[in-house]
Formats: sequence, structure tokens, C-alpha cells
Amino acid sequence: MNSDRIPRLFTMAAIVAVFPLISAAQEPTLETVLERAAAYVDRYQTDLGSVIAEEHYLQVSDGRLTRRMVSDLLVLSTPGLQEPWLAFRDVIKVDGKEVPDRQQRLEELFLKSPRITRQLRRRLMAESARFNIGAITRNTNVPTMALQVLSVTEQPRFEFRKDDNQRIGKINTWEIEFEENKPPALITGSNGKDLLGHGKVWIEPSTGRVIQTDFRTEDDSVDLEIEMRVTYRPDDTLGILVPAKMTERYLVRLRPITTRERLARRTIEVNGEATYSNFRRFLVEVTIDVGAG
Repeated sequence: MNSDRIPRLFTMAAIVAVFPLISAAQEPTLETVLERAAAYVDRYQTDLGSVIAEEHYLQVSDGRLTRRMVSDLLVLSTPGLQEPWLAFRDVIKVDGKEVPDRQQRLEELFLKSPRITRQLRRRLMAESARFNIGAITRNTNVPTMALQVLSVTEQPRFEFRKDDNQRIGKINTWEIEFEENKPPALITGSNGKDLLGHGKVWIEPSTGRVIQTDFRTEDDSVDLEIEMRVTYRPDDTLGILVPAKMTERYLVRLRPITTRERLARRTIEVNGEATYSNFRRFLVEVTIDVGAG
């Protein structure tokens, strides 16, 4: 009996030793996963680049003032520009009331001239932030912003590190930390200062699909902190992942100068939560002009 058992024990040990080698050989490298993510983001610009979503957006300023908006969010791809995404928030209702000049604004912005120049892009970004509340000026509150981190052109400016494996819903992902290490930054402060970002992305390693983003940055000159997290979900109509929810937080720590100011409010904080539904393609043809106009 002893002679029969010895070969079996050695055989089992050999199998146990081989399996880790096979598993390790099959796992992609971080470089490969980032390459897949870059290709995914490139395709995603086309897939999501002519889509409208219904956005329900709650903003809370300093825990007291609230605003609820219902909007159509138009997502456009703008190849050739430094920012490859353009998201325009067409606000329909504010706190339950129809926006009275909405149709006129659309005609002025889009319908009279469907050519999107740099100047019009700036106007669209300003219009998207038109109904934001709180003392913190911002125009980055669109769900696709953080995807730029993974684009082919932007990746070289970032450092990436795999942190963990995480299952989100039914999808196995890699949790990857990133840090922006040189300008031009994705976000700039009100004085034009580059605000280098950091955070995490959750990527499906086999496909490069981005399941979740968490982007953060700070402006030490005014003690500002920015946090934005976006989650994605499958959409049966479009056949792609689409933004499901965006949460954001903006915090400024005030620097008191006098004794009276020390007793007053010490922070300014704005929180937001937007959810997205009813995704559909739009048929208005626009032209992207990468010139200086």
C-alpha cells in the first residue's frame, strides 16, 4: 500500500506546482491593460460621441441650499482638440420650473451654426454650468471628463499602479491608481494654474472597458479640494456601457484673517449627484472646427 501512495502524492504536488505558473502566465501586465483601456476610450469616443441622455441632477451648497435640474446631456466627440470630449447640459427644468429661454439658447448655440469652434466650445461649457449653485465656480462636472486620463495622448503624463482586484456588479476589474505628474493638467484653476490630478480607475483587464472612475485634485493656493466619481452600466439600446451616476464634492477651507472671521463659517462646500437614463442617438449633424475661431 505504501508503494501505491507515493506516486500519487508526487503527482498531486506536481499539479499544484504547475497551476500557479499557468495562471501567472495568463494574467496580462499593467502595460497591456492600459493599452486595452486606451483603445477602448478611443472607440468609446465614437460610440458615445453622438448620444443624448436624460440627466437628473441634485446640487447641495453648504448643506442648506439645494437645486434640482432635469436636463438633456449631449455628448460630442471632438477629435483634434486638446479635450476630446464635449458634454453640453441642456437644462430643461430647474427646481420643477421650465427654463423659459431654452429654445432661444439652443438656436443661438447650435441650430443657426452647427460648426463647433473653440469659441463655441467655451460658450457651451459656460452654458452647461449656468445653473450651478454655490460660491465655487466650476465647469468640469460632466461624467466623461476622467476618461481622458486613459487616452493615448494623456497616458504618458500619468503614473499608474495596480492596487487590487475588485468585482463590480458582475464584472471583474483591476483597481488602478493614477497620478498626473506634468502639465498641461486636465483641470486648471481660476487663475490658470495647472491642478494635477490623481485617483483611481476600475478597468476590466480582458477588454479595457472602464467600469468606474474616481478623479481628485487640489488647489493649495485657495485650499480647494475636488472629488468626482462616475460609475458605468450596460445599456441594452446602445449596446455599450453608459454613465449611470456621477457624484462630486468641492470644498474650500477659508483662511480667517480676523477674530470675527474665525468665528464665522470656515468652509464652502458643494456636493452633487447626477443620474442618467434614456440614452439615445441624436441626428443633428455638427462640424468640429479645430481652428482658432
